[in-house]
Amino acid sequence: MQAKPKAILFLYNRLFDPLIQSNFWLYIKDYLEDEKNPYQFHLVTYENPNFPLTNEQEALVEKWKSQGLEWSTLKWHQGSGLKQKFIDLYNGFRRVAKLRFKGYKHIVTLGSVAGTYAYTYSIPLRLKLFLYQFEPHSEYAIDNKMWAVNSKQYKISHYLERKAALSAKVIASGTVFMQERVKDIWQSKAEFFRIPTVANDKKFIFINDDRIDIRKQYNISMDKWVLYYPGKFGDLYYKEELAFMYKWLKEEDPRLHLLIVTPHTDEEVKELFDKAGVDKSGYTIAHCDYVDIHKYASASDFAIISVPPGPSKKFISNIKVGEYLCAGMPFLITQGISEDYIYATEKDVGVVVDDFVKDDIKKAWPEIKEYLERDPKKLREHCRNVGLDYRGFDRLNRIFKDAMNHLILKKR
Repeated sequence: MQAKPKAILFLYNRLFDPLIQSNFWLYIKDYLEDEKNPYQFHLVTYENPNFPLTNEQEALVEKWKSQGLEWSTLKWHQGSGLKQKFIDLYNGFRRVAKLRFKGYKHIVTLGSVAGTYAYTYSIPLRLKLFLYQFEPHSEYAIDNKMWAVNSKQYKISHYLERKAALSAKVIASGTVFMQERVKDIWQSKAEFFRIPTVANDKKFIFINDDRIDIRKQYNISMDKWVLYYPGKFGDLYYKEELAFMYKWLKEEDPRLHLLIVTPHTDEEVKELFDKAGVDKSGYTIAHCDYVDIHKYASASDFAIISVPPGPSKKFISNIKVGEYLCAGMPFLITQGISEDYIYATEKDVGVVVDDFVKDDIKKAWPEIKEYLERDPKKLREHCRNVGLDYRGFDRLNRIFKDAMNHLILKKR
């Protein structure tokens, strides 16, 4: 029997990070569950000792191994300094080199950081490279003032991102803007596939029992209009601005309540809202792992995309947009974010503002209120239909498979 073509799945992250499980891993699980899976996968991840596998996760790993997956783990070194990154880069090269000598000729990555690492491996090891969800991470860091434009981190990352795009055989990203950057400006010869970040549409679906249970658990009245924000504060996202945004909306209608699901401590969140002058009775802080996060979406009515505007943000493909829509919720978003702000208006699933500033938020309230006053059943059905078309798994999985076939089966 002819041996299967071999591909390395290189993730600069831990396997059970929610961003992996809710996105890239949906595609890989579909391959593993297919008895006719044409490829042999070897997964390389960087695991964090602070997040050991649970019993349930260990059982899943054993299941995937029984379906043919091979898995190597490396230790992730915390910190953003060049020393830590070099150690991770070097350890990754050693592991990938061993796999190359075992017949692996292809490498698939998630995100630009993993992509640039894999690019440096692909040249000496002659690996064919697939950059999935390739976005300009270095430019995000500039827009959000995480790095200075003259910093070594930015210069090196930005240089390697462009070199990776020019070297790759296949690139997938979520927007036409990234396609124009890669093909028209950089003139990469890679085959480009437009794949917005997929949503797990079988998980994110409105369930009324979850709505009742979550609201009862947190003592949120059923007659409240619940705004929903699951995520972090700061870095790539708004921080104090989100608290003030809610304050200004709450002033418009006391029926509003904000449901926050976050990894931050209660004290950190409360400090932000205290500065904005928002009483604790007006919001709820919850903590939840990925397993149950969909229940909080069902408990809510209108969602928040907390991404500040900036030149690089047109390239982003936010996973939350697809999850919100598939769960039946419209959303608030800033101008120029991905193609999401275009979908918000053209598909009637959201409200767009220039920034989270008082005048913009106050002017947006009538549009937000109009969504909240609509027939909820019809609105949920409309949002979900848009979500399935834009971010649904079945449609995007076909494109991902086309990209994999181009990487492995098509000669260049």
